[in-house]
Amino acid sequence: MNKKDFSNLEDQIMSTVSNALKAIDIANLKRDINDKTEDTINQFKSKFDEYSEKYMGLNKKSKNDISKYISKRPAGSISGILCIVFGAGGSIIYGFSVALSLIANTFFSSIIIGSQVIFGFSILFFVGSIGLLLKGISLRKRVKRFKKYVRFIDDNSYFLIDDLAKFAKEKKSFVLKDLRKMIDLGMFLEGHIDEEKTYFILNDEVYSDYLNLKKEQIAKESNKEKLKEEVDNSGKEEIESTIKIGRNYIEQIKTVRNELYREEIAIKLDKLGNIGDQILNYVEKNPKKTQEVNKFINHYLPITIKLINSYKELNNQVVQGDNIKNAKIEIEKSIDLINNAFENLLDDLYEDVVLDISTDISVLKTLFKQEGLSEEDFKK
Repeated sequence: MNKKDFSNLEDQIMSTVSNALKAIDIANLKRDINDKTEDTINQFKSKFDEYSEKYMGLNKKSKNDISKYISKRPAGSISGILCIVFGAGGSIIYGFSVALSLIANTFFSSIIIGSQVIFGFSILFFVGSIGLLLKGISLRKRVKRFKKYVRFIDDNSYFLIDDLAKFAKEKKSFVLKDLRKMIDLGMFLEGHIDEEKTYFILNDEVYSDYLNLKKEQIAKESNKEKLKEEVDNSGKEEIESTIKIGRNYIEQIKTVRNELYREEIAIKLDKLGNIGDQILNYVEKNPKKTQEVNKFINHYLPITIKLINSYKELNNQVVQGDNIKNAKIEIEKSIDLINNAFENLLDDLYEDVVLDISTDISVLKTLFKQEGLSEEDFKK
């Protein structure tokens, strides 16, 4: 008997007992929960897409004259020139002084008093002038990069730092450090870098919108996780409820069996109870198989309970006429049919286990053959 035989089984049982219990199909409840869950998650996704579109649209909505967010006199534009001028001038003057002091110390150190002191001060001022010159050059380079960044910004309110790095032909880490320094120096009057170090945002208004949208996104993600957790808990509760219902039915079967212990049907009910226990134990360890035994628990077990209760009622009749005897025989045959079907169901549940075992054995055989450890190799 295979899974398709369950429909035939029901017809045979229903022909024996006209008033069977109605099935409780928790599988439909599962589908309803999944459908509602999927609809809710889709709504969240739709809302999230709207927020993303809104955020990505900020750039277009906020396009304006960016000059009010850019320093008109960026740090280093004047001080850089002054540092270069004084640094270069000092380098020439004090460099010449160092050279003269070196000559004087070499040839006239005994004549010129304090020549070594003069030489020391000349070296000190010369090094300072070189440092000032390099500082000026660095400041002017930063101003040049600042103007380059501004050209890239155009009239956008935010941009990807990766894109700016490619445009400037610099590493992202360097550009990030550069932008932070420019923000600190007030070159970008309202500049911001997001926490993920992905975007540079030009003004406070757009940054505020970004933070609000991020909060909404985090809240939606939190709700989504909460909903998923509720669905998981619901699924867990469903499995526990299904197993509890099944065990209750098995206990009812065992109770009736104890009352009919002198009858031939008791052996059949023992077998039925044992198979039922094995099926429930397997599902308890493998919750993913619950769907496969829903009909067993919620449809066939109630019908079986109805059958054996009918048998007990017939068996309690003082006068056992032909009709009662024939009905009892039919019920006993139905119990055999049910046992056979449930054995097949239990066997089907282990189909994946058998497949895994066969696969493992096949892999072992292949490995043994590759290593020359198979039986055929020893025969050679």
